[in-house]
Amino acid sequence: MKNDKKLSLADQNRLKTTEKVKEALEKLKKSKLPINVSSVSKMAKISRKTISTNRPDLKEMIEEARSLQSDLDSSEGGKSKSKGTTQSERVKQLREKNKNLIEDKKKILEQNMIITKENAKLKERLADLEEKLYSQSKIKIVEMKERS
Repeated sequence: MKNDKKLSLADQNRLKTTEKVKEALEKLKKSKLPINVSSVSKMAKISRKTISTNRPDLKEMIEEARSLQSDLDSSEGGKSKSKGTTQSERVKQLREKNKNLIEDKKKILEQNMIITKENAKLKERLADLEEKLYSQSKIKIVEMKERS
Protein backbone atom coordinates (compact mmCIF):
# COMPACT_ATOMS: atom_id res chain seq x y z
CA MET A 1 0.00 0.00 0.00
CA LYS A 2 2.56 2.54 -1.12
CA ASN A 3 -0.03 4.83 -2.68
CA ASP A 4 -1.95 5.29 0.58
CA LYS A 5 -0.93 8.95 0.77
CA LYS A 6 -2.62 9.62 -2.57
CA LEU A 7 -5.87 7.89 -1.52
CA SER A 8 -8.57 9.48 0.56
CA LEU A 9 -9.21 8.17 4.06
CA ALA A 10 -12.38 6.45 2.88
CA ASP A 11 -10.51 4.68 0.08
CA GLN A 12 -7.78 3.60 2.50
CA ASN A 13 -10.43 2.17 4.83
CA ARG A 14 -12.09 0.34 1.94
CA LEU A 15 -8.74 -1.23 1.03
CA LYS A 16 -8.08 -2.24 4.63
CA THR A 17 -11.52 -3.82 4.91
CA THR A 18 -10.99 -5.71 1.66
CA GLU A 19 -7.64 -6.99 2.92
CA LYS A 20 -9.21 -8.09 6.21
CA VAL A 21 -11.88 -10.03 4.34
CA LYS A 22 -9.30 -11.67 2.06
CA GLU A 23 -7.22 -12.73 5.07
CA ALA A 24 -10.30 -14.07 6.85
CA LEU A 25 -11.28 -16.06 3.76
CA GLU A 26 -7.80 -17.59 3.57
CA LYS A 27 -7.90 -18.56 7.25
CA LEU A 28 -11.35 -20.11 6.87
CA LYS A 29 -10.28 -22.02 3.76
CA LYS A 30 -7.17 -23.40 5.46
CA SER A 31 -9.05 -24.43 8.58
CA LYS A 32 -11.89 -25.84 6.41
CA LEU A 33 -14.47 -23.93 8.42
CA PRO A 34 -17.73 -22.91 6.78
CA ILE A 35 -17.51 -19.74 4.75
CA ASN A 36 -20.40 -17.30 5.08
CA VAL A 37 -20.94 -13.62 5.83
CA SER A 38 -21.19 -14.26 9.55
CA SER A 39 -18.01 -16.32 9.86
CA VAL A 40 -16.02 -13.92 7.68
CA SER A 41 -17.24 -10.87 9.61
CA LYS A 42 -16.23 -12.49 12.91
CA MET A 43 -12.84 -13.56 11.60
CA ALA A 44 -12.15 -10.16 9.99
CA LYS A 45 -13.60 -8.27 12.98
CA ILE A 46 -15.91 -6.15 10.87
CA SER A 47 -19.69 -5.85 11.01
CA ARG A 48 -21.97 -8.10 9.00
CA LYS A 49 -23.77 -5.01 7.73
CA THR A 50 -20.56 -3.75 6.17
CA ILE A 51 -20.35 -6.92 4.11
CA SER A 52 -23.98 -7.66 3.38
CA THR A 53 -25.31 -4.14 2.82
CA ASN A 54 -22.53 -1.62 2.30
CA ARG A 55 -20.06 -3.68 0.29
CA PRO A 56 -21.72 -5.97 -2.28
CA ASP A 57 -18.27 -6.62 -3.77
CA LEU A 58 -17.18 -8.28 -0.53
CA LYS A 59 -20.41 -10.26 -0.32
CA GLU A 60 -19.83 -11.52 -3.86
CA MET A 61 -16.25 -12.47 -2.94
CA ILE A 62 -17.57 -14.51 0.00
CA GLU A 63 -20.23 -16.19 -2.14
CA GLU A 64 -17.56 -17.14 -4.67
CA ALA A 65 -15.31 -18.58 -1.96
CA ARG A 66 -18.25 -20.49 -0.47
CA SER A 67 -19.13 -21.87 -3.89
CA LEU A 68 -15.55 -22.99 -4.48
CA GLN A 69 -15.42 -24.57 -1.03
CA SER A 70 -18.63 -26.52 -1.68
CA ASP A 71 -17.24 -27.65 -5.05
CA LEU A 72 -14.11 -28.95 -3.34
CA ASP A 73 -16.15 -30.66 -0.65
CA SER A 74 -18.42 -32.35 -3.18
CA SER A 75 -15.49 -33.44 -5.37
CA GLU A 76 -13.72 -34.96 -2.35
CA GLY A 77 -16.90 -36.85 -1.54
CA GLY A 78 -16.27 -36.50 2.18
CA LYS A 79 -18.95 -34.09 3.25
CA SER A 80 -22.48 -33.73 1.98
CA LYS A 81 -23.22 -30.82 -0.27
CA SER A 82 -23.91 -27.57 1.59
CA LYS A 83 -26.60 -25.00 0.77
CA GLY A 84 -24.35 -23.31 -1.78
CA THR A 85 -24.47 -24.26 -5.43
CA THR A 86 -21.59 -25.73 -7.33
CA GLN A 87 -19.43 -23.53 -9.50
CA SER A 88 -20.86 -24.92 -12.73
CA GLU A 89 -24.43 -24.36 -11.52
CA ARG A 90 -23.56 -20.79 -10.58
CA VAL A 91 -22.04 -20.24 -14.02
CA LYS A 92 -25.22 -21.59 -15.64
CA GLN A 93 -27.36 -19.35 -13.45
CA LEU A 94 -25.23 -16.30 -14.23
CA ARG A 95 -25.32 -17.07 -17.96
CA GLU A 96 -29.11 -17.38 -17.83
CA LYS A 97 -29.34 -14.14 -15.90
CA ASN A 98 -27.01 -12.47 -18.42
CA LYS A 99 -29.16 -13.76 -21.28
CA ASN A 100 -32.29 -12.36 -19.64
CA LEU A 101 -30.59 -9.02 -19.06
CA ILE A 102 -29.52 -8.86 -22.70
CA GLU A 103 -33.11 -9.57 -23.79
CA ASP A 104 -34.38 -6.88 -21.41
CA LYS A 105 -31.81 -4.46 -22.80
CA LYS A 106 -33.00 -5.17 -26.36
CA LYS A 107 -36.61 -4.54 -25.37
CA ILE A 108 -35.65 -1.29 -23.66
CA LEU A 109 -33.67 -0.18 -26.70
CA GLU A 110 -36.65 -0.93 -28.94
CA GLN A 111 -38.93 1.04 -26.62
CA ASN A 112 -36.40 3.87 -26.58
CA MET A 113 -36.34 3.91 -30.38
CA ILE A 114 -40.15 4.07 -30.53
CA ILE A 115 -40.26 6.84 -27.93
CA THR A 116 -37.52 8.77 -29.74
CA LYS A 117 -39.46 8.60 -33.02
CA GLU A 118 -42.64 9.68 -31.25
CA ASN A 119 -40.76 12.54 -29.60
CA ALA A 120 -39.46 13.71 -32.99
CA LYS A 121 -43.00 13.59 -34.44
CA LEU A 122 -44.36 15.56 -31.49
CA LYS A 123 -41.63 18.17 -31.82
CA GLU A 124 -42.43 18.48 -35.52
CA ARG A 125 -46.14 18.83 -34.77
CA LEU A 126 -45.40 21.41 -32.07
CA ALA A 127 -43.31 23.42 -34.52
CA ASP A 128 -46.15 23.30 -37.07
CA LEU A 129 -48.68 24.43 -34.47
CA GLU A 130 -46.41 27.24 -33.29
CA GLU A 131 -45.99 28.34 -36.90
CA LYS A 132 -49.77 28.34 -37.41
CA LEU A 133 -50.26 30.33 -34.22
CA TYR A 134 -47.63 32.81 -35.32
CA SER A 135 -49.22 33.21 -38.75
CA GLN A 136 -52.69 33.60 -37.14
CA SER A 137 -51.37 36.29 -34.82
CA LYS A 138 -49.86 38.13 -37.83
CA ILE A 139 -53.20 38.04 -39.61
CA LYS A 140 -55.00 39.45 -36.54
CA ILE A 141 -52.41 42.21 -36.20
CA VAL A 142 -52.81 43.12 -39.87
CA GLU A 143 -56.63 43.13 -39.51
CA MET A 144 -56.41 45.37 -36.42
CA LYS A 145 -54.13 47.80 -38.24
CA GLU A 146 -56.49 47.93 -41.19
CA ARG A 147 -59.44 48.77 -38.90
CA SER A 148 -57.64 51.67 -37.34
